[in-house]
Amino acid sequence: KVPFPPKDGGAIATLSIAEGLAENSNDVSMLCLNTNKHPFDVTKIPKILREKIRFYSVDHDTRIKFFGAFFNLIFSKEPYNAVRFKSNKFKKKLIEILENEEIELVQLEGPYLGYYIDVIHNHSKAKISLRAHNVENELWQRKALNNQNPFLRFYYTILSSRIRKLEKQVMDHSDFLIPISDRDRKQLIQLSNIKNFTVPTGLNPFRYPTPKDPEFPSLFYIGALDWMPNQEAILWFLEEVFVDLSKQLKNLKLHIAGRNAPEWLELKFKEFESSGLIFHGEVSNAYMFMNKYAIFVSPLLTGSGIRIKILEGMMMRRAVVASSIAAEGIPVSDRKNILIADSAEEMRNILFNLCNDKEKYMKIADNSRIFVLEKFNNLAVCKSLSAYYSSQIP
Repeated sequence: KVPFPPKDGGAIATLSIAEGLAENSNDVSMLCLNTNKHPFDVTKIPKILREKIRFYSVDHDTRIKFFGAFFNLIFSKEPYNAVRFKSNKFKKKLIEILENEEIELVQLEGPYLGYYIDVIHNHSKAKISLRAHNVENELWQRKALNNQNPFLRFYYTILSSRIRKLEKQVMDHSDFLIPISDRDRKQLIQLSNIKNFTVPTGLNPFRYPTPKDPEFPSLFYIGALDWMPNQEAILWFLEEVFVDLSKQLKNLKLHIAGRNAPEWLELKFKEFESSGLIFHGEVSNAYMFMNKYAIFVSPLLTGSGIRIKILEGMMMRRAVVASSIAAEGIPVSDRKNILIADSAEEMRNILFNLCNDKEKYMKIADNSRIFVLEKFNNLAVCKSLSAYYSSQIP
């Protein structure tokens, strides 16, 4: 998708690496699918970015359709998630770029673009790199394990198996794998013996406002609310953690922000207003929102890859309380620069103690910002990737 505005983890990850490569003296073009879900006119991208990166886009409908998913399940062996990314317009534009520009390397943002590998080989001599934002098959496997609906559990299991085969095929026909974490790298290289180089998502510290002292104590959550794992996580947190915690801390508020919340979820949020939940909807500036409140909760139950919102919370000098899955792939140190909790009781206890100990809160918050500045500076991260690519391309 068009990675602008960079409001979610996928967009931030894609744009950061493209911008970082451009800033390390590479000539970068980006071809995107302009989807119904995230439409954006690339000519409206700020000029400062368009001077670094050439943006191209083609319109394409990737919406999930019930009958399409049903017939795919019965009559195909391909994952429905992936076939939605097949586009003749995209193929035509890709051929045009490959034939008119001297492309040395094509970086695929995820395995669903593997359908275009033959096009790349047939119209250029470019090397192919797979940028893995997560272990996609694992994400759906976890959804299957956590789902109580037997049909959905069955469907997600089949989908996970199909995606696993696709990930292997794409890696087998690519030259390099660029995973987002060492943890993901270890999972993916079990599928294919491919050259690999781990590159985390980098953040540009100059894009973030100066951290301010927040309302203390206060909790906040921010994330795309049309994404099933986020819906699942925040509802679990509300029901299993926050209701009881709010009885212990009478004036505690939980601030939730996120775009595309379905109507049923907004109605569910209203049930928790008496416990101290304040729903902000989609905020105009995520960083200003994060700058107001103290403790970022990330109780993800399913997922894969790196949760970039955690890194952003740490960049904003906020204490993060997260599940093990939410923190997966980030080399954090529990009790030093983050607080990890997986059971409802453990998360309640950690949050209760943190809300009653501002000195401890400040120590965790300070350490979290130092950690991100040292490990996830985008210019340095992309410098290492640029050097790796240069060493692999004659």
